[in-house]
Amino acid sequence: MVKRLGLIAEKILHMTVLWLLMDFFLPLWNEVRGLEEAAGLGPAQVTTVVFSLGFAGAVVITAPWKALRTAMRSPLVWMLLLWAGISFFWSEAPDLTMRRSVGVGLVAVYALALRVRFTDQAFMTLVGWALLIALATSVVMVVVTPHWAVMEYPHEGAWNGAFLHKNVLGRIAALGILFFAFLRWTNKHSALWSGALVLAAVTLWKSQSASSLVVVVVLSALGLGLRALPQRRLWKGSTAMVVALGLATAAFYALLNVDLILQILRRDVTLTGRTPLWAALMPLLREKFWTGYGFRAFWLGWEGPSAEVYRALTWLPEHAHNGFLDLWLELGLVGVLLGAGLVLSPFVFHGRGATQGRPLDLFWVLLGLFVLLYNLPESYFMRPNSVLWLLGVAAAFAPQNQEERS
Repeated sequence: MVKRLGLIAEKILHMTVLWLLMDFFLPLWNEVRGLEEAAGLGPAQVTTVVFSLGFAGAVVITAPWKALRTAMRSPLVWMLLLWAGISFFWSEAPDLTMRRSVGVGLVAVYALALRVRFTDQAFMTLVGWALLIALATSVVMVVVTPHWAVMEYPHEGAWNGAFLHKNVLGRIAALGILFFAFLRWTNKHSALWSGALVLAAVTLWKSQSASSLVVVVVLSALGLGLRALPQRRLWKGSTAMVVALGLATAAFYALLNVDLILQILRRDVTLTGRTPLWAALMPLLREKFWTGYGFRAFWLGWEGPSAEVYRALTWLPEHAHNGFLDLWLELGLVGVLLGAGLVLSPFVFHGRGATQGRPLDLFWVLLGLFVLLYNLPESYFMRPNSVLWLLGVAAAFAPQNQEERS
């Protein structure tokens, strides 16, 4: 009984860390109360750091060889973190670079410890429960406190639930759809996860998050296609040609009707100001093409290199709205190559298993693709307060064969 209670308490602590990385409830609560974000670490962040370090230390002490094997499974993680730390020497803000390097490193170590501590199925279930509780709380808040959970102009009627913005709820709902679908596929409690899947679909739709909807559609099509692939004994040349022709036709139609598609998604041709922003960043990117301006040392308001961007635009962006462009600005082409290798590692390690219809391999491939796609319109890569960074690292550490998973 004591052991069981201890395991439950541990999982609750892990879910608490995941909720903090999701920006669940706390940022919304602070805004409702009119509290400004304090400089440095708050009590929640301190708790997260202490628990993460303690948990990682306990895992390394109790299973040192397994931890080492898991860590060596994706050396690109450590190379990227090392490069971020080294950027201290040319950073525009050395102190900030060092603090943020430690922050993302801590999240990576915590992801490593989770992969050592839990099997694939247990890891999926842990994250799945955290997502389910967050989405269920969001729906309850829409009913009980709609003045908190439903946005006003300019996003009137869109749900933000227990999160600060509708796009955050959309992102969590999209992530929930991915986890719930595979938990329904691989778990004996399929009724629970079927209900969770419906809940995630409803919250995604009501959030009116276009980028999340696009990601879900792409991943669903790819996942269903890969799952059905092994059922065909032979892919004839004519079949492959028809599929390729269909994809080419769809892409051509999309290019011809881009205005209509953007109108359906409630976006303009500038992708809500992103294309002018990216154009303004190009000259600054070329100035420090290989090394960047230092990790987290570009967007420093009017005091840093971002001032040049502010002068060229009519708004003040806080990031490049593209995770890999931000990585290029901060760590140069070297950082982009390392980051791209990290994100693509699940495709390399699990691509063959995914084409054979193996659920766990397919899950890690789609999770890696989720992180990749979400960092095209937004910037969540290598952010210490981002659950996508944790999941991207966890996917890179995922075991490559069934023996390791057991």
